Amino acid sequence: MRKLISLLLLALFLGSCEKVLMRDEPENDPLTNYDELWQRLNDRYAYFQEKNINWDSLGTIYRAPLSLASSDEELFSAIDSLLFALRDGHVNLFAPFNITRNWEWYLGSPQNFNWEVLERNYLGRDHKIAGGIRYTYLQDSIAYLYYGSFSSNFSTEQLDYIFNYFKDAKGLIVDVRDNGGGSLNNAFSLAQRLIKTEGIVLLSDEKIGPDPQDFGNNLQYSLSPSSRPNFTNNTILLTNRSCYSATNTFAALLKSQAHIIQLGDTTGGGGGLPVDYELPNGWNYRFSSTRSFLATGEDIEMGVIPKIPLNLDTSEYNFRPGRIN
Repeated sequence: MRKLISLLLLALFLGSCEKVLMRDEPENDPLTNYDELWQRLNDRYAYFQEKNINWDSLGTIYRAPLSLASSDEELFSAIDSLLFALRDGHVNLFAPFNITRNWEWYLGSPQNFNWEVLERNYLGRDHKIAGGIRYTYLQDSIAYLYYGSFSSNFSTEQLDYIFNYFKDAKGLIVDVRDNGGGSLNNAFSLAQRLIKTEGIVLLSDEKIGPDPQDFGNNLQYSLSPSSRPNFTNNTILLTNRSCYSATNTFAALLKSQAHIIQLGDTTGGGGGLPVDYELPNGWNYRFSSTRSFLATGEDIEMGVIPKIPLNLDTSEYNFRPGRIN
């Protein structure tokens, strides 16, 4: 009998402990979801000061129409307006029925790129393709390389082949227009085949707390020329405003190289690395929690400025092959 009572007491004790140790699930209502997202960005979004954003004021304005009875669509709309004000292509909310986004970093600028002109007048039917990189020779032994996405991987061997193919070229045009980004590893690997001098090419830090000055985890990125086949003669880097994220960083990595001239429009920006979180209602969101700088200290969130700014004259799209546009 005593044994039975002891077992019953033990069961009751364990049951009560379980209740004490169990963590209450967060409330799942529109106001809680909104507040959690606002607070997370308040603590860790990297660019409030850079963009002169009053996050407290914005949070109050877009929260005002919400209530506990607000629909998913109304919550989404409020958060959409809140996040749009950040002017950041790395900031998104992913709901089952829509994705918030701000693409004004390129929609308000000239496209400065025409794939049909490029394909029909320069690449032609005989250009080569390796790992997402298209490449060929233009007139006068000028090499041309187009890379449309840093999400398209390439191997070391493919880069070896490309740069061996270009070893006798008088100059090189690297075209990354309309490249929206992808893998930073690919950006560093390709940049290493193009640089001539070793040095610090990028600086970064991370927002680690709610105070505007709470930044830490400072990093310096150095790059040295590849010992494998490369190209270190005169090079033109073509950019437009649709160059974002890893492509923006790629332009930054090459900025200090005297033999590489960036020509075209300022890149679209996207200097921060995004982090991902989930709201209590299951929606996912991301935002920039780091900042990146040129080795000279300029923040690259708003883009990398070309040495020679140039907008295309669309009236000259019908030109003779061999002249890059």
